[in-house]
Amino acid sequence: MLLMLDGGPLRVRLHVSVAGQSPLDARKSMVARLIKTLDANGDGQLAREEAQRSPLFREKQRPGAAQFIKEIGANMVMTPQKVAQRIEQFGGETVRYRQNTSTSDTDDEVFKLLDGDSDGTITEVEMFNAVDLLLAKDSDDDECVTLDEFAPPPDPNAMPALVPNPNVTRLARSVAEIVHDTHQTLLPAQLIQKYDTNRDRKLSAAELNWTAERVAPCDKDGDGQLSVGELASIANSPADIELAVDVIRVKGEPMLRVLSSLGEQVTSDQYPDVATVKLPAAVVTFSSREVDPFEVSMAVALRTFNELDQDSNGYLDRGETMSRERFGRGLFDQVDADGDGKIFGEEMKDFIRSRGEPIATTCEVTAFDDGAGFYSTLDANGDRRISMREMRYADKSLGQMERDAQPGIGSTEPARRYRIEFVRGVFNPFGSPDRPANAVATDASAKPRQVGPIWFQRWDRNNDGDITWREFLGPLDVFEQLDVDRDGLIDPREADAAVDIASAKPQKSVSESSLSRPTSVEE
Repeated sequence: MLLMLDGGPLRVRLHVSVAGQSPLDARKSMVARLIKTLDANGDGQLAREEAQRSPLFREKQRPGAAQFIKEIGANMVMTPQKVAQRIEQFGGETVRYRQNTSTSDTDDEVFKLLDGDSDGTITEVEMFNAVDLLLAKDSDDDECVTLDEFAPPPDPNAMPALVPNPNVTRLARSVAEIVHDTHQTLLPAQLIQKYDTNRDRKLSAAELNWTAERVAPCDKDGDGQLSVGELASIANSPADIELAVDVIRVKGEPMLRVLSSLGEQVTSDQYPDVATVKLPAAVVTFSSREVDPFEVSMAVALRTFNELDQDSNGYLDRGETMSRERFGRGLFDQVDADGDGKIFGEEMKDFIRSRGEPIATTCEVTAFDDGAGFYSTLDANGDRRISMREMRYADKSLGQMERDAQPGIGSTEPARRYRIEFVRGVFNPFGSPDRPANAVATDASAKPRQVGPIWFQRWDRNNDGDITWREFLGPLDVFEQLDVDRDGLIDPREADAAVDIASAKPQKSVSESSLSRPTSVEE
């Protein structure tokens, strides 16, 4: 894929897997399982009666239609090829590209917060004061600050939405302009439009911000420039970054691995599914998020089911579903397996499982424009939260953003930050005008690997890898003993060391009971 950044395009060679298989192979395996499940007579194809058992092929039929079809001798058998075509129709592309630029606006809010005197520069004093300003943004009091907590407060005079959609997050996504598949037909013309500064319909190495050696594999006529035709082979150019992504975790292994890059790689053992690559033109963070697509889809479906079941009789009739447009376009008959004019919970679940499986073989790639990266820099471990430790080191993190050797940091001084997230496809059964029916977008924090002893993991309520005094359930003197570096935080190493000492000399140091005894009803 190609990241069309302002400083020039970056090429990423991506190896996508679904539980160790390519998305295409995963979809073929799904087709084989489906046919085996429905093929009652074992002839390798699906008769109409066999196909109708699945919501994927169930359609509304007039009374007597089956008999009429039989009388005229029409062939209603679904071959494996036809089944595969229908699965392709429901599943769509195996890799889908989307983007979200709203995080750039949120990053502007971070800069405004830190720039206390609004002079357009964050000074050393303002960097030092950042910890208090950030902590004040912790609206849910979990000792972490998320992107949502930086969003401007809602306008009390704004008109509320007439029909709030629970499936649409504030961070709405759109068709990708930043990230593209290198085999897209229109990509050469888009490259010319974005980077052709002298308007000669060709791109030089300087315009691409590439070296001559990188341009050479595509430069068929050897003139040092790439025409529209030559740009069609841009996939032959050397990759800036090569990485492997599996949207399903296999045997506890990381879901994302950077295989090679031309920039500096930054990884963390605590967050194995996050990797950052620092390049001259930009800083790019890659992350893969583990999602159970069936659980997500089922939650949406059952919530909608309960909202529509106005008489609370445990099923939906046609009248109750009239408020949803998709039900009026044949969805009711696909869900209503027995054709009794009622949709029960089990029928809804069966529909979600069947329709969700083709989309679960896909990978959704979303490019986030994180702006100048003030939030991303403060979020040192890339988990999309600013923890207490990161707040306390905010001045040092911000200091690393200086690039012009002048005092202070301007709003456009740092290198541009981008984040590319990989997630398994999720089926949204009810869709919405601004969200496709085959995607439910979220911008969740990365899940860290659990570290430290069991008591540490349980007491670290916000799962940020540290225990603050507010989270600690023991007495103050024990907390102070464990906090060896006196930074007001107990990290996993200090917790491990405490257990080792307690096991060796319990009578002279922290006792095991002081680390594990419950001190509240909740514990």
